[in-house]
Amino acid sequence: MSRLIITNGDAAAERIRAAGIEAEILPWRDVLYEGPVPGGLLLEALSLIRAQFLAAELARPPLDLLNDFAARDAAARNHGQHERVELWFEHDLYDQLQLVQLLTFFADEGRLEGLFLVQAQDYLSLQTEDALRDLQSAARPVTPRHFDNARRAWEAFTAATPEPLVLLAQLDLPALPCLASALRRLVLELPAEHTGLSVTEEKILRSLAEAPTQVGPLFGKVEAQEDARFMTDLAFFRRIDSLVFAPQPLVAGLRKTSSECAGGPDSARYRMFARSELSLTDAGRATLEGRFDHARENKIDRWFGGTHLTPDALWRRDARDGVIAPAA
Repeated sequence: MSRLIITNGDAAAERIRAAGIEAEILPWRDVLYEGPVPGGLLLEALSLIRAQFLAAELARPPLDLLNDFAARDAAARNHGQHERVELWFEHDLYDQLQLVQLLTFFADEGRLEGLFLVQAQDYLSLQTEDALRDLQSAARPVTPRHFDNARRAWEAFTAATPEPLVLLAQLDLPALPCLASALRRLVLELPAEHTGLSVTEEKILRSLAEAPTQVGPLFGKVEAQEDARFMTDLAFFRRIDSLVFAPQPLVAGLRKTSSECAGGPDSARYRMFARSELSLTDAGRATLEGRFDHARENKIDRWFGGTHLTPDALWRRDARDGVIAPAA
């Protein structure tokens, strides 16, 4: 029987292959919580936007990423060649966004038969080969309820304002038991009401308020505070960039941006960046004390799914993790 497994990325794909699981394996490879994800687009049109964004952020040739996304999308479009398609995804935000994108895609494709979900409660790349082989028995057929929960989440995530997602995150989504908590974590990446900081940025500043720290250990310290770790190293490095290379820097200690790190941990530039020692600036301390609004004063320009956050469209998170509309 022809079998296709779609999973979050290369590390999980390699681990599944190492377990001797016989299937064509397609890594999805997209950090959807970073950069623009506007709604209402076909897969290929969205991939064009994603490839252009990632190429700019990673200082990679755009054509390379465009070709990578085109090959990935073609493999997904050819799902009809496989009697069985399995979606293997983890419990964290990174995976749950990929999962709802794919479930919405397959719903639009009309794939109602031979589609299965393997919802892992731990990181696939860290599981033993025996555990991965056992996980096959956890595959469950995708039902209309899965499609409904996924479409609601995808449409809310890709909306032009964050209100639908904030509302949805407060609901129970029983068909996808890991989704609501992932969406609630995503809401915390909106700028806070008084400081203009996302929760990730606040954790960075609070850690540096204790002592100067190198980038690499700081990443580990911040991620250890997550109930479900989801952020990639390069996405975290990009957050550091935004705090250092701002009109009023909140953090000091970098000479160059993280675009130098595209070669990965084996490259000298990556290692140099990871060893850079960071410290809090006076503006950083003022922000933690609520005396400086990072998002407004440093002119935020960041995407939250389909919402473009700017000083003129500055959606915020309130103390109860609700949403505050931009001032008129």
